[in-house]
Amino acid sequence: MPSTTELPPRHPRREFVEELFSYYRDAGRPTLRNIAEEIADSSEFDAFTASRETIRKTLRGETVPLTFDVVNAVMTVLCKRAGIDPDTERWTGGFGDDSTTHRQNLRNLWNNALDTPLPPPASTGGWWGSGGYSDEPPF
Repeated sequence: MPSTTELPPRHPRREFVEELFSYYRDAGRPTLRNIAEEIADSSEFDAFTASRETIRKTLRGETVPLTFDVVNAVMTVLCKRAGIDPDTERWTGGFGDDSTTHRQNLRNLWNNALDTPLPPPASTGGWWGSGGYSDEPPF
C-alpha cells in the first residue's frame, strides 16, 4: 500500500487502491506471479492476461488500468482466494438500502480514479511564472 506521501488521503486513486488492496490482504497477499498465472490460466477471462508489472503498479497506485477487464480479473482472482463472492452486496445488515456489490463498488472507484488527475508533486524548489514551473528564475 503506498504511503500518504505517495498517494494523498481521500484522493479517488487512493480510495481505489485501498479497496483493491483490501482484497489482496484478504487473499493472503499472494505473489504477483501467482495472481498473473491464475488470470492467464482461467477460462473466465477469455485468454486475457494481466502482467505482474501491471498488477504491481496497480496495487502501488502507480497506474490505473484503462480497461476494467484488468481490474476485474485481478479482483476476481483475489476474491476467489479470499472466499468472497464479488457479486454479493458489499454491506449487509443495518447499513441502509445500499445494495452495491463488491464488483460494482470497485468499478465505481476505478471510474473515479480514472476521472480525477493526481495533484502535482510537492515542489522541491524551482519557480512558478506565467509559463508554468521552471528550474530557471523568472528574471
